Amino acid sequence: MKKLTIETAELLAQKKRDELGIGTDEPVNMKTVMRQLNIMAIYRPLSEKLFGLSLKSNKGEDKFILINSNSTRGRQHFTIAHELYHLFYDDNPKVHFCEIENNKEQSERSANMFASAFLMPRKGIISKISATEITQKEVTLETAIGLGQLFGVSHSTLLVRLKELNVITAQC
Repeated sequence: MKKLTIETAELLAQKKRDELGIGTDEPVNMKTVMRQLNIMAIYRPLSEKLFGLSLKSNKGEDKFILINSNSTRGRQHFTIAHELYHLFYDDNPKVHFCEIENNKEQSERSANMFASAFLMPRKGIISKISATEITQKEVTLETAIGLGQLFGVSHSTLLVRLKELNVITAQC
């Protein structure tokens, strides 16, 4: 898959959520998702620069994700969702290391967009924010913390998604 737009990432994420029977406004249990998709996962301490990695067999039936157990739970969720993109949608099926410095590669940016949309679907996020907050583009701290906890993501990941959805300004 070539350069991914946010719209395409959202469509792919929703398709995968539909396939797994996950509604648009409910959080994702990543361990359940990996079981449903028959992905072997191992949590191990890794360096602080490495979040995880994924690989699959040549025919694609065997899939594996390694997750850094030293990362926060929100970071782990994002890493797993990110690796799902590589396992199911990436054109170049090779071992993918999810590292801090990898955001320059197009496939890594695409995987990040997919992960964000998969964990925090547009409809689910918007439905949990008051009309006033959306209109004023000022989501309260209370709302933001609640969203992060509900969807199981880090604060920084949530802020990126809220900016992407245009419900907060860059100054927030």
